[in-house]
Amino acid sequence: MSAFDNVRSTYEKFGADDPFYAVLSTPEFRSDVLNKDSFYETGRQEISRQMQLIGESGIEVARSRALDFGCGVGRLSNALATSFNEVVGVDISSTMVKEARQNCHTENCSFIQNTNQDLSIFPDGHFDFVYSSITLQHIPMPASGQYLADFLRVLKKDGLIICLVPDGRWSAPGSIQERATRLYRNHLRPLLKTLRGKPAVQIHPIANRSMKEIIVSAGGQIVHTEVTPEYRESRRQYKPTYYWIRHAEAVGDCSLDQTTKSSQDLISSRAA
Repeated sequence: MSAFDNVRSTYEKFGADDPFYAVLSTPEFRSDVLNKDSFYETGRQEISRQMQLIGESGIEVARSRALDFGCGVGRLSNALATSFNEVVGVDISSTMVKEARQNCHTENCSFIQNTNQDLSIFPDGHFDFVYSSITLQHIPMPASGQYLADFLRVLKKDGLIICLVPDGRWSAPGSIQERATRLYRNHLRPLLKTLRGKPAVQIHPIANRSMKEIIVSAGGQIVHTEVTPEYRESRRQYKPTYYWIRHAEAVGDCSLDQTTKSSQDLISSRAA
């Protein structure tokens, strides 16, 4: 079974056994103590903050249609539905999609299972906004890279992508370090988790350099990056980072703000 197939299998089981904990793995969201209102409130808070930041940035995002990639049980889809006319949640797991539909709080949300290693189920330029939080980190390359490229393909020319991905150490493709890391992340780490009786969840941080290469090659540009507030002062090696991405032709030579410039300098220094 491939690493990608393992992801699907893991989340089919996780979604059936403990779907809310599968999304946010903190004890309060285990099925035996779950308060659904508290769970969905975390989604409302996350989306509210991002919408506020978008407004402050000066970027105008049309509010027709949004994509929630890796929607799980609809934690963020329901929150996005207060800001967009239509929200489509996509997930690899049928059990997650089933749970999302059962907990849908609004009529302008729909949920779709997608087991393809791309977003070919959607036409070009279909969404004004693409959002993905703590999902790509569970998908191995090359599938995660293909999804990133497809975010841009399905995005309207003046749209915006925001995705949350943990930063990682860059390794030259095909190098011993890269192959050893891939073996550990794709197979050994999930096996060790299984032996300890835990879900075989894969973690695949993506280096800033790799993010930039994928986005640029797909015709996009990273206009802003932000380490999540709770990890800014952390010594943790792989810090969750928000990436704001647009079509390069929509950005031109304009920088979003000083934070964007310093973030791009950071990316450039890691590429050196």
